[in-house]
Amino acid sequence: MFLIRQAGPGDFSGVYALARILDSYNLPADRRYLRELLLTSQRSFAGKVPREKGRYLFVLEDRGRIVGCSLIIAKHGVPGQPHLWLGLERARKKSRTLGVEREHKVLRLGFTEDGPTEVGGLVVLPPYRRNRRQCGLQISFVRFLYMAIHPERFERKVLVEYRGAMGSGKKSPFWEALGRVFTGLSYQRADRLSVSNKEFILHLFPREPIYCALLPVSVQRAIGAIHPAASRAAGLLKGIGFRPIPQIEPFDGGPYCAAPLRKIRLIRRVKRLSLAEVLVRPGLTLVGTEAGGFFRAALIPGAAMPDRSGQEALRRLLKVRRGEKVYACRLSG
Repeated sequence: MFLIRQAGPGDFSGVYALARILDSYNLPADRRYLRELLLTSQRSFAGKVPREKGRYLFVLEDRGRIVGCSLIIAKHGVPGQPHLWLGLERARKKSRTLGVEREHKVLRLGFTEDGPTEVGGLVVLPPYRRNRRQCGLQISFVRFLYMAIHPERFERKVLVEYRGAMGSGKKSPFWEALGRVFTGLSYQRADRLSVSNKEFILHLFPREPIYCALLPVSVQRAIGAIHPAASRAAGLLKGIGFRPIPQIEPFDGGPYCAAPLRKIRLIRRVKRLSLAEVLVRPGLTLVGTEAGGFFRAALIPGAAMPDRSGQEALRRLLKVRRGEKVYACRLSG
């Protein structure tokens, strides 16, 4: 059984190893950024940061070793750091003389400083992927268990951004055809710079519609395409209510999906029960607690756990006393 828990400054080495695998906008392999993120995460769980600045990083442990992580950004899009997207729109052109009408797919830059909650930063060490221990499912779904406990800390809409198609040499075909043309920056440089500064996108990208038909066919195919490495994660979130929206990420063309917070299936299933009540019911269940002011969670196997030694092991893992209530989310059964 794995322990899922809130992350803090002491987890730097393990989180940095995961960030070197993912190296994404939300979890870059940047030592300074990660140290700040871990400190902010610790303070966010403790309720010591303004609501809109909350960053909640979760880690998955296997006998003390950090093997996965995931992140909630309480509000992605605030004054000075807007949430950006390229909207997918349709433009109609008609010639009365020729009697011809054409519909074109166009992209248009959009932004807001009053953004949604975003989930991201999901990564698991390779040996722990795609096996019966369901590590990816655990560390992904724990974010929604936590949102159910503290809905007041998050926005009404929850967004997820999926990594887009990438070409050879870690180049994004989409960025090479658009972003580099307008900014002169490489994909890696622009992605890293945008973590703290998005001014260059707002002022160098055109506000006029960009006609997709003018782009190479290979780039058109990359619009809204999900990177193969993200397909499993996308499937998990689709299963709990996330749906595509007509927006893509401005850097790699990956899709955005969203769901209303209150309608996410996992959040609606969360109940407050004693640990004993949870353990006698069969069904794969995610259980979380804030006992002692520290968030911990674990995934209970599908079978009921009448064995007393197993129950005690779970109590010790979660540091829950007898009779104490926990938050439980039934995933199956």
